Amino acid sequence: MIIGIFVFRSRTFSILLIAALVGITIVSFRQSALHNQLITSKMNSTVLISGLVRSDPQLKPGQVVGSYRKPDQFSALLKVKEIDGIRTDLPIRIRFSTKEKIQIDQSILVKVRLVKSKEQKVAALGIATGDISIITQPRKLFRYTGLIRQEFRNLAADSEAGRLIPGLVLGDTSLQSPAFIEQMRKVGLSHLTAVSGANFALVAAFLFWFLQFVFKSIKQRLWIIVIILFLFIFLVRPTPSVLRAAVMSAVILLSKYFGERSFGITSLAAAITLLILLDPIQSSDPGFALSVLATAGILILSPSLSSKLVGVVKNKLLAESIAIPLSATIFCLPVIVLISSQLAIVSVPANILVAPVIAPITILGFIAAVFAPFISSISSPLLFIATIFAQWIVWISKVMSEVPQITFNKSFLFILLFILLATSIKLSVKWPRYLLITGVVLLIVNSSLIWPGQNWQVANCDVGQGDGLVVNLGSANAIVIDVGPDPIAMDQCLRKLGIKSIPLLVLTHFHADHVGGLSKVLSKRQIGEVWISNLLEPEASYKEVVTQLGGVKVKSVEQGQKYALPRYGVEILVVWPRTSMNQMPTLPGDGSVVNNSSISVIIKSKALTLFAGGDIEPAAQEEITKSGYLTKVDLLKVSHHGSAYQYLPMLDKLQPTVAIISVGKLNSYGHPDPEFISELLARGIKVWRTDQSGGISLVTPNKIRATGKEWWQIRWG
Repeated sequence: MIIGIFVFRSRTFSILLIAALVGITIVSFRQSALHNQLITSKMNSTVLISGLVRSDPQLKPGQVVGSYRKPDQFSALLKVKEIDGIRTDLPIRIRFSTKEKIQIDQSILVKVRLVKSKEQKVAALGIATGDISIITQPRKLFRYTGLIRQEFRNLAADSEAGRLIPGLVLGDTSLQSPAFIEQMRKVGLSHLTAVSGANFALVAAFLFWFLQFVFKSIKQRLWIIVIILFLFIFLVRPTPSVLRAAVMSAVILLSKYFGERSFGITSLAAAITLLILLDPIQSSDPGFALSVLATAGILILSPSLSSKLVGVVKNKLLAESIAIPLSATIFCLPVIVLISSQLAIVSVPANILVAPVIAPITILGFIAAVFAPFISSISSPLLFIATIFAQWIVWISKVMSEVPQITFNKSFLFILLFILLATSIKLSVKWPRYLLITGVVLLIVNSSLIWPGQNWQVANCDVGQGDGLVVNLGSANAIVIDVGPDPIAMDQCLRKLGIKSIPLLVLTHFHADHVGGLSKVLSKRQIGEVWISNLLEPEASYKEVVTQLGGVKVKSVEQGQKYALPRYGVEILVVWPRTSMNQMPTLPGDGSVVNNSSISVIIKSKALTLFAGGDIEPAAQEEITKSGYLTKVDLLKVSHHGSAYQYLPMLDKLQPTVAIISVGKLNSYGHPDPEFISELLARGIKVWRTDQSGGISLVTPNKIRATGKEWWQIRWG
């Protein structure tokens, strides 16, 4: 017996050792291929490349970099065949103008500037510097499937529910708004629009049921299903994630054919091995882990869950339709939490509630997609019915996105909690589960104590490298000073603060990190008046802001003007800018002239006094200090994200108790400046930074409290 155990352990160790050596060798070869001498020598230079487009172009909204917003671009994967006439075979990602009409499976020729990419699966990122020349058109299969996708999009209803269906059925999220995508992510439903093994399994389950009326032989049905699913791969696009899903679906079909769950697990192990051998880089891809876990959930949990549901719903097909996506979600949840560092409390309940409609939408959408280019009279009513089901998902997503999330800044905390829960289930010990449930309930009940806290007076939103300050006027009203670079981040902050009306919106200047989030701030909120700088630059940003403001009252203010909001007990003194400004020094950065045009105000309420000055630099700060308008304040909203360009005598004039710095984590500007932080601390000023604490709220009159985004920390100033 001892000899048997020794042999078994030796064999296991040998298998593990061989697997590790093979894996290391293949990964080394793959990394060498991606970072070969040719691509390394061409990095950060402009080259002429030709290659085959391997994915549908995806629109990438232009990001705010510093004070400016980059233009929108398309992004696609490209299999490069030549670089400057030298033959090669490398995957890269290219980004190009939205004016270009590029399709999957086209051969193209284009000049690009090669830069390093954060994606492990590509050798570089190529940014197009000129027009793209099309060498060959897509093959027939891609043209036909592309036509189906286009007609399917055209038939989708112009609503969130209608725009959701192409994503649920074909993984095509091009119609969905960024706000809705973020909402789905928060609730834990974003996986529904990523084509996975669950999609293939649902289509296969429907075909298996339908074909029984035509073919009695299980073998014949399975072969037909395999052929249809093969074509389905090209309809949803043969990306690595889809090919993974197809392989995992093959595992499920084999398990169904042989009727043994253990065979399915063995096949899954073989599929994992095959996929990693073909592309070892994906072993570090979270999508690969999610695909494997989803398949494991379908194999392990789905059969028992389905058998229990049959007793409730009295229909085997319906029971499987609910069990398949739910099982996949339960198994994927731990990895989703580790990736996002957030646990959506409603994730499992939300997935349970939407599970019954996933199958009808997928099946109706699949049939509608097939007929879309040929007989729209069949597709349209099917999509109408599917849209009704999809409206349920939209409603669940909207309602449950309001429920607080638990944030894990340290992933090991979640791992410990997960191990505790899993161990308690394995050992049938109930008290850890009750303890966790009690903690979650207390978190929900006391959510108002987390952020911004009760009776908050001022809040600085966590908008990254940008500004977004909110002064509470009570009864869901607030003064808002700047709206950050990201519409979604600013909108979510205002929703957490419960702001529905903004009597005064101050846009200090037109740099994108201060006005980029305007669109969502205006959505479904009443705006009384908007103050803007007297310098209407950058011109493109100014025009975009004016267009968005539409019929809202807009005013340009200047130094010395006083305003009152008597209804709210608030007085506002404008201390900058002047009507005409003298020439000021130009400092390094995104634009001293625009920065020094920032509206600067002192706001006095019954509870506190604050100073906010946009991005003013030392020259403007000195002029303000000499103007005689400055008085002592409780709170300083530090100008220009805490940069080194500060006029220290202004600090001595304001004498704030607390300074808030709105700044992005690990930003490329080195903000905030360590020496300036030292100057603040040397004056006894308590410093709070959004890059360290997230959203910051202050409460008076007894003391000023700053509440960070970490739910387990409440800090006092």
